[in-house]
Amino acid sequence: MPVARLVRRHGGELPFLGLCADRCEAGADWAQAWASAVSEEAEQEGFSEKDAAMLLDFGAGFGASDTQGQLAHFDLYAGLAAAALKEAREERDRKSKLYRMLGISGGMAAAILLC
Repeated sequence: MPVARLVRRHGGELPFLGLCADRCEAGADWAQAWASAVSEEAEQEGFSEKDAAMLLDFGAGFGASDTQGQLAHFDLYAGLAAAALKEAREERDRKSKLYRMLGISGGMAAAILLC
């Protein structure tokens, strides 16, 4: 099955997958459609450069080998995505403490200035 049809059938939750399928159906080749859809969505959704690069690399290998190669490709990127998610959660936890303390400190400073 062509990759564009797979993306159309199973990618309804992510807007850039629909965009990619639209571009493939309009005549663009897979690599070009994937790269432009990821780039456009990365700008709109605020993906980090690392996340956008990982998506671009994933798309470059998607549909480029036999079944065993595709399974290995998916396993590799599933592991990379899990590691990136873990890292993002750790960063969120670190930064949330900072922002909370800034809010408390700002509130205390405002209270002192108003008194």
